[in-house]
Amino acid sequence: MKPTRLLREKMASGTTVVSVGAYDGFSARLVERAGFDSVYVGSYATEAAAFGTPDLALMGKSERLWIGRNIAKAVDIPVIVDAEEGYGNAVNVIETVRDFEAAGIAGIHLDDEGLPSKCPFIPGIPKNQLIDTDEMCGKLEAAASARQDPDFLIIARSDVIGTVSLEEYYEQNLMEEVVRRSRAYAEAGADAVFVMALTEEEVHYFAREIDAPLVGIFATVEPLPIAVFQDAGYPMVIGSLVGIYAAAQGLLKAYTKLKETGDWNAIQEELINDEQFMDIVGLDAYQRLYKEFRIR
Repeated sequence: MKPTRLLREKMASGTTVVSVGAYDGFSARLVERAGFDSVYVGSYATEAAAFGTPDLALMGKSERLWIGRNIAKAVDIPVIVDAEEGYGNAVNVIETVRDFEAAGIAGIHLDDEGLPSKCPFIPGIPKNQLIDTDEMCGKLEAAASARQDPDFLIIARSDVIGTVSLEEYYEQNLMEEVVRRSRAYAEAGADAVFVMALTEEEVHYFAREIDAPLVGIFATVEPLPIAVFQDAGYPMVIGSLVGIYAAAQGLLKAYTKLKETGDWNAIQEELINDEQFMDIVGLDAYQRLYKEFRIR
């Protein structure tokens, strides 16, 4: 079954698809091995892993596409990619959809931010600006018209929360603006709407107010259990930072211990072994190819 159809059927099954963050083919294989439904490829993790930088729109479409393609080749489960704001206007969105679909990606999410977009929760960085609702609806209509596979998933995300401080967000009751925009995006052709719910109450609020399939997120700012989204009927929830944060912790621990001891043997508890590594990277499949085609 194609990943796009598999993702659609899982989202329609009444259970919540859990898409966990990865940043390269190796980490994606580990997501799959752990038994998750889908791999999520976000800007936060890929910019950090590739460039060692914060999520400040420093990665272009070609680089994100290359990472997404490699991940889609590495796993059998569906891959969802953060396609930013579509890398331009509605014409750019058309090309973005075509490119990511051709790369084997099962779906993308598009944001209603102006350029350059930034992670809404990075401190000390100016807030994002939003494009108007009508322009974003035009982008979503363009996205829907561009896909060749009707199962390719188009998710819309409104970054209202990223335009002001959290205090202002609540004082001005801007959750209502998230609802207004999300409803419009669903009507314009988005298959699902990505909401930034920070509490269990907000998760259920959006579920009541938005008549569309919802995508939630759990991360450091939204530290909610997956069960909260399942109980609220969300067809998908994304764990965006799990991979990059876990990798950072593990690598730093091993590197620090090696520096302190100067002895490879002293860090064996921090490492997988050769057999485990070869199993993860799928050596057995390549061994069969060498044998089948008599490669010497």
